[in-house]
Amino acid sequence: MRHRGDKLEVRNRPPKSCDPCRLRKLKCNRGLPCDTCIRRSKLCEYAANADRKPAGSHQKNKETVTDRLNRLENLVLILAREGGQAGGDADADAVSSILSGAQASPSPADHLLATRHGSSTSETAVGAVPSVNSDTTLSQTGRSYVDPSHWSSLLEDIRQIRDELSPPNGQDQSDDSHRTPTSVSEPSFDLVFVPFGALDLRQILANLPPRQLCDRLVSQYFRARHAILPIVHPVKFQREYALFWESPKSTCPLWIGQLFSILSLSASLHELSGPGNNDSEKDMIPSAKLLSKCTERCLVLGKYTTAKEYSLEVLLILMQSCFLRSKDSDLNMWLLMGIIIRLAFRLGYHRDPSKLTTAPKPSPFEGEMRRRVWATIFQIDTLMSFQIGLPSMIPAEYCDADLPRNLENSDFNPETTVLPDARPILDHTPILYTLAKSSIMFVFRSVTSQTRSLSPSSYDQTLSLDAQIRDAYAKVPPAFRYTPISQSVVDSPGVIMDRTTIEILHLKSVIVLHRGYITAHRANPRFDFSRRACLQAAETVLHRQVELHEATRPGCQLNDQRWMVSALTTTDFILAGMVVCLELTVRMQGMGGVGFVKDEEEVARYLGVLRRCQGIWAAAAEFSSEARMASEAMETTLRRNVAWMEEIQEAAPPRGNEPSGAATENENTEGHVNSDAQNELLPMLDDEALFIDWGILDNQFHDTLGEGADLDAWLLDAVQSSGPMDLL
Repeated sequence: MRHRGDKLEVRNRPPKSCDPCRLRKLKCNRGLPCDTCIRRSKLCEYAANADRKPAGSHQKNKETVTDRLNRLENLVLILAREGGQAGGDADADAVSSILSGAQASPSPADHLLATRHGSSTSETAVGAVPSVNSDTTLSQTGRSYVDPSHWSSLLEDIRQIRDELSPPNGQDQSDDSHRTPTSVSEPSFDLVFVPFGALDLRQILANLPPRQLCDRLVSQYFRARHAILPIVHPVKFQREYALFWESPKSTCPLWIGQLFSILSLSASLHELSGPGNNDSEKDMIPSAKLLSKCTERCLVLGKYTTAKEYSLEVLLILMQSCFLRSKDSDLNMWLLMGIIIRLAFRLGYHRDPSKLTTAPKPSPFEGEMRRRVWATIFQIDTLMSFQIGLPSMIPAEYCDADLPRNLENSDFNPETTVLPDARPILDHTPILYTLAKSSIMFVFRSVTSQTRSLSPSSYDQTLSLDAQIRDAYAKVPPAFRYTPISQSVVDSPGVIMDRTTIEILHLKSVIVLHRGYITAHRANPRFDFSRRACLQAAETVLHRQVELHEATRPGCQLNDQRWMVSALTTTDFILAGMVVCLELTVRMQGMGGVGFVKDEEEVARYLGVLRRCQGIWAAAAEFSSEARMASEAMETTLRRNVAWMEEIQEAAPPRGNEPSGAATENENTEGHVNSDAQNELLPMLDDEALFIDWGILDNQFHDTLGEGADLDAWLLDAVQSSGPMDLL
């Protein structure tokens, strides 16, 4: 027994187990966190005087830092698991994978395929420890963009510090992305491309033309400056091309896909160039579709969705080749463009290379090529999205990539350490067309943003944008301003088309900005400028269509290059034609506004150019559904207007203008052009005037439901329909 006066003995032996294990009397391996706490997802804590270090430890300081990092990892892991219970365990599993450094199942965020075995191109070694800043995080196995606010940035930081302190012993940390996949034994499936059977690189290479024919097609690609996108540097490609022929089977499938895409585009040019080429030569060239299929197989075999090198270039050239062969707008191309944009964001192309301060930092050469690729993607997205009638897929407010410099391809190469200064704007370089078009493209994006905005804009904003459009075109280099084709006999076809497409983009911006005033506010003289500007731009575009058609006829200046008139350009012609059709029909219904009856010469001029364009569309209607719809729409408008003018001349004088007060009673004093204002004016038209819906115009007759539509009924009997989509 213990007596009252005995001194109570206090146990001074420090505990060795963590607090949760001591309370539950569980086995503890004295780790931080211990295995038991990890398994039970508990917070592992030790008493202040706990002694869990093995006897004779000589790494006291190092273990202390490691323990603190392990503790932080454990906290993040527990938080991820608790937050992931509502949405599944995917995030928690991802956290565990990052913390453990697992490489068994690489994801799009975790690796970038090396160019090829034994490539002479210098690359940053896999496993280099990147730092973290406020701009970007780069994965350990390659260059892939991750926003710094993402949780994986923190976890990647923790794992890299821990690995630097305690490198794994006896473990192979090699990355599978360095291995060139030569075959896939199981059937391959892709969400964009059709399912394939078992893929084998040797079978794909069997479709490659002989070296001599490949040389000719590649040479043609790089010489067709107007046809190619400025995204492949010829010096770098030439080196890789020579290495490829030394060992084709050991080359990266994505680079082989780039070669097939270039061959496909060149083959498309041969197929579209007409009967002037040697028929025996065409027989030797494989089908462009076959080469495109080989490109798709290389993309799938190379796992393009993991955002690897060459993926963007291959996809862009493949899309261009398919687009070149397309007679009409293709929704699939727009969907493919969405994939390209997401991959570009994944690789950080939307950020300027100078902002990417983490390792591996792009070299000056790589940075400049990234700017060229991003500028190309940005412009294609703007044009294709408008063609489909949907907003741009690129949020410009999150992009800060600068425009590329005006440099010749010979001005820089992979060995360049410092980029030279940009050449003068008068020097015609391969990138100058993209640069010349960029200023107008930026304004065009602003125009489409305003016209599609759910919030009405003031008329002053419209006039301000109009001034920006005209100022942007005035600053275009003289070599890219419009010159009549008849006065360009010494210029190359590429230069002629560059001038034409830049001017049409400028005119399209004016049309889209002011087109709402064709029906709204017609009786108010304040807005007559917008209606006149829209009609003048549309009439000019139609004259350009006639001019190009004449130049591409057999025996004429651009006959061999008639493929240069792409589906993007033809939809601009359709847009201009429909604007003129709308104006003529509005005039026919007595809603002309200021001086609408007196402008008989103007009406006759519109009918004349519309008649010529209708003949062009009628000739192409057999090969293009969009051409058929445009032809029938214009033919109907011409027939109705001619009959109307004959009635005016034979019967009575035309109807007078509506009183200004009645016409402007429902106008918005700010000049807003919105659906409400236009709908209030539509009842003033009779049944035949309700023949154009701007939603359908925006979609450029693309909806496949309209393939078998009766155009006469679509144009003139809209009043019987309950909604615009019922017309199709």
